[in-house]
Amino acid sequence: MLVLFKPSPNSVIKAFIASRVYKAKPVEVREGQTFFFEDSVDSEKLDYDSLYQQYKEEYGGVDFLEDEKLWEIMEDDIFWASRFNALDRLQLIFSVLSQIEKNGTRAYLAQLSPESKEMKDRVRRVTGEYRRAKKFIAFIEDKPNMVFIGKASFEHKIIDLVLRHYAKRYPGHSIAILDEHHAHICYKDEILVEARKKFPEKPGRKDSSRYWSLLSDLKHMASKRDPDYQGVAQPKNYWKWVADGAQAPGPAPKLTLDDFAF
Repeated sequence: MLVLFKPSPNSVIKAFIASRVYKAKPVEVREGQTFFFEDSVDSEKLDYDSLYQQYKEEYGGVDFLEDEKLWEIMEDDIFWASRFNALDRLQLIFSVLSQIEKNGTRAYLAQLSPESKEMKDRVRRVTGEYRRAKKFIAFIEDKPNMVFIGKASFEHKIIDLVLRHYAKRYPGHSIAILDEHHAHICYKDEILVEARKKFPEKPGRKDSSRYWSLLSDLKHMASKRDPDYQGVAQPKNYWKWVADGAQAPGPAPKLTLDDFAF
């Protein structure tokens, strides 16, 4: 049996609890993805209260789910660690949750295991990159179309956060950030992606107005939505919470999601 989840803190936590209750394997599901050959349950459709009650009866509960301050810490750490650009980012989170189940959240915060140290390091590296991105990207303005255009590339999965940060700084404007191959766009709070060669990056181009007017068509805009950032919720305090700068990486734990099938 599979427990399907999205890479958001609430979905990850519910998937961990459900994987224990149903003795199932947690599997990340992406936009439009379906599973045909195995029984599955969607963690986001499960009733949390009844699920957690079943979990508590068998395993005794988890401290951070019953302590508001610990919950805020874990919500933030899961959010930022899930943005780390590594194939094992979610496996590491599930490994840490298994350790917290046995030893408590304070053991995680004290970084008593290699996995907890690695996860804390990933949180620092991702938030460090986000903090720098909020300060050092230079933009040019396309005034007729109310667009700010910048250039940057990121090691980790934070482009939607950076776009929304600058959209908040420049209200009423669209934001576009160009990397080597793509234009990443925040348009009316939608996160879009476009091939860079199709994007009118120089203000004053004759086709610029047509490009932005076409985006006002809902079907056209829907075709450009970035599937990596659809339906991903942010923790309530992510705007203000940014830790200290990056640190050198530690060794990545050798884990797979099969480690969490019971």
